[in-house]
Amino acid sequence: MKKYKVVFFPIEEVQVENKIDTERIEETLNRYAEKGWRLGQIALCGQRGLICVFEEEEKEQ
Repeated sequence: MKKYKVVFFPIEEVQVENKIDTERIEETLNRYAEKGWRLGQIALCGQRGLICVFEEEEKEQ
């Protein structure tokens, strides 16, 4: 079974002038990867922000 986590980056937090601040996003992606989460999907949500969906395989007991 997989577990999912959704992270939303409001556009005002990741936009610098007319570009996206990829360093901030990469830091978050790397933090989740260190904890065993894998980026499943990333999408731009209009002018509101960026959505990242992370997946993690649930460990068997």
